[in-house]
Amino acid sequence: MKIVLVDDERSVLRGLQHIMAKHCTGHEIVGTAQSAEEALHVLKATEAEIVITDVMMPGMNGIELTRELSKLYPHLYLVILSGHAEFEFVREAMRCGAIDYLLKPCHYQTVIDLLDKIKDKAADKETENVKSSHKQLLEKLIKGSIELPESWAVQPEMQMAVFSCHETLDARLEEQITYRLLHGNIERGALDSVIYEGKCVVLYRGMMDPSHVKELLNECRLAMRKQNRTVVAGYHRFHGASKTVELAYEVCLRYCDFLAFNEYSAVMDNDMYQEQLKQLEPFAISEYFSGYKVGSYYALGDAKKLRYYIESLLQQLQRVHGRLEPLRLKRELLSELIYLEHVLKDHRVDPFFGSQIDYVQEMKGIGNYKELLGWLKTYFMSAIMTMNDENHNPHYIQSAIRYMEMNYMKDLTLKEVADAVYLNAWYFSSQFKKYTHVTFSEYINLIRIRIAKEFLRQKDLKVYQVAEMVGFQDAAYFSTVFKGIEHMSPKEFQQSFLISNNS
Repeated sequence: MKIVLVDDERSVLRGLQHIMAKHCTGHEIVGTAQSAEEALHVLKATEAEIVITDVMMPGMNGIELTRELSKLYPHLYLVILSGHAEFEFVREAMRCGAIDYLLKPCHYQTVIDLLDKIKDKAADKETENVKSSHKQLLEKLIKGSIELPESWAVQPEMQMAVFSCHETLDARLEEQITYRLLHGNIERGALDSVIYEGKCVVLYRGMMDPSHVKELLNECRLAMRKQNRTVVAGYHRFHGASKTVELAYEVCLRYCDFLAFNEYSAVMDNDMYQEQLKQLEPFAISEYFSGYKVGSYYALGDAKKLRYYIESLLQQLQRVHGRLEPLRLKRELLSELIYLEHVLKDHRVDPFFGSQIDYVQEMKGIGNYKELLGWLKTYFMSAIMTMNDENHNPHYIQSAIRYMEMNYMKDLTLKEVADAVYLNAWYFSSQFKKYTHVTFSEYINLIRIRIAKEFLRQKDLKVYQVAEMVGFQDAAYFSTVFKGIEHMSPKEFQQSFLISNNS
């Protein structure tokens, strides 16, 4: 490395020159100066990498020189020379940009050790600079804003992997991935990576058995799973040419989206993707959901048919087995939703979903099949909620009552029933009271006591058994509720029924 020495004592300069000439042959002294002003002049004419300067000099001292050099030449490694009594000045110089210090008189081994340390720092810095420039290059290639550089295009084949997760991936995970790949005998100089759009993109510019690369990628995925991260990865092989990196990223992203949508953690390549698509050929969303039917039922005010149709299609979609292709599914669904809008418009009926929905944006925000079903349930529920039955009760109240009638024996909660009709629990509670004139708890108790009366007519059933059968965990509480509604205890009711039957 190239060094400039600065000290107002000529004997110190000669001593350092002697040490370096004898013990530090890997370094070169490109200039000396006996003042800070002279040092600034020397540095203009040299390409120095290290400056070793005395802290106490007439005129501009070493601290001021260090401060000035840190501004003018931020790449320089600045070292302070000082005596034992000048340590406060050394600390100030370190705050101004110096990286280390040497105590006078300098022992040759101390100088050797310091220069070796600086050389290692410079090597690490150079490596980081190369990494940084490669990351910037890879990011620009992914964006498609630059052409593939000739130094990268010489390789006949490239391999890309994109790791994706529910959460944004960070530099720490990127390091773990590259560490495992490098230890799998992937060539360091041909491996580049970057965190892009919250995903970890890895590009390998070299020839290697794809099965081995996929094996290493899968090891990375499994290692992330041990850290409670469900990671998916898309893998693609391609030949280096203009825009191919950008296209490879899009292909890998499609594989990642497929895996994430189906909640299937794996490393997917083209063969696996094509095999999945082949299995999906018979599936079509139009077999389950017709925008024409939903729009027609709603426009004609046929609440019964609309409710039955929606409940039926949601149940069928819930039972769909196998993995689905999100791009195709969302595209087909989008087509049916737009057709539904046209049907309502043709009938001059206001849409039940209120203002215009940006379906494309809505579809982009749906990450997996469960979320898609949840979105559809909420969407269709807005249609059902705007249509009342012959008793002027909204259908979500009717659906809630049917659900309670079927599940009264369970430890039923308000939230569970609200979820069953796709409503917020607080809103459902207020609406239920509005239309039934009793609270949710009071209504479920009415159902349970009505059913309990049927069971109590069986003389071989005990009161505590009936209590358990209708959903009460505590027989005493069951008796209290029963008496509050029927004005007699369960035992009295059972006995009165038996007496009337025997008379």
